[in-house]
Order: sequence, then C-alpha cells, then structure tokens
Amino acid sequence: MLTAILRAVIVFLLLQSTELPIMFSQEAAAGDHLWKSYTNERFQYAICYPEDLLVPQGESPNSDGQKFLAKDGAQLIVFGQYNALNQSLRTVSANTAGRLAGPSGKVTYKVLKQNWFVVSGTNAQTIFYAKTLYSGDQFKSFELTYSHSAAAVYEPLVSRLNTCFSHLAR
Repeated sequence: MLTAILRAVIVFLLLQSTELPIMFSQEAAAGDHLWKSYTNERFQYAICYPEDLLVPQGESPNSDGQKFLAKDGAQLIVFGQYNALNQSLRTVSANTAGRLAGPSGKVTYKVLKQNWFVVSGTNAQTIFYAKTLYSGDQFKSFELTYSHSAAAVYEPLVSRLNTCFSHLAR
C-alpha cells in the first residue's frame, strides 16, 4: 500500500514538474523588464508597460490615450472613448476583432463578459491582443501588436498587461 502511495506521489510530482518550467519561464520573462505605469486622467484608467521595450510617444492631443513603440516594430496603443453611438460591447468586440484581423487574418481567442472583452489573433503581418473595459458610457482599451518573429518576447507580457490594466476610482 505504501508503494502505491509513493508511486502516485511521484507521478503527481512528475506531471506537475512539466508545467512548472513553462509557468516560471513566462513569469520570469515578464519580470525581467522594468515596468512603469501610464495613467489617463480624462478616461480614468491605468496600464503598466515594460519601459525597456516600449517607449511612450506622448499623450494624444485630445488626451484619450497614448501610443508606445518598440524598436522591433511592436506597439501598444491605449485609449478611451465615449460610447457616443450607443454600441453594445458585443458590437465593439466584433468591430475590434475585424479591424485587427483584417481580411486575411483570424481571431484565435475571444472572451466577452458583461463589462469587458478580449480578442486576440493573427494577420499576415502581426499577432494582436486587445482588451476593452466598459464602464458608464466609456470604453477603455489597449491593443498590443507585434510581429510573428517577436512572439517569444511579447507573449509573456500579455498576462501582466491584463492584470495591470484597470479603471481608476473616481
């Protein structure tokens, strides 16, 4: 009986150990960067970004957001907008997916909840990941795009961007 228990424990540990290096390598990859935060006062949201990769380009003239560019062509765009057309979150999600995928791309992941959505996928030039939060009459969004060849650099960052992107309390 003790042998069966030991075998079960060893099998369990072996199965767990195959997932641990992947999880730790992604966390380490995101943690290896110097992270700063951008806060948008007009639309009351904040997001972090790896400042050693993405360089802020200055807030837009109407103060709705900012673009961050990388030397390798990747970009992070963050912005807020009013729901002036009274669109549903489902409609905005579909429009975002269609715009980022383009005519030849495809959406590989999407989630639609009551107050937010995520879409990601690929097109001929890039991999994209977008998240939008909805609150009151405002959409608050970020879109990360990067080349297929840079996936190993940017994919580990998506989780961190997701967790630090948030509404600000008024």
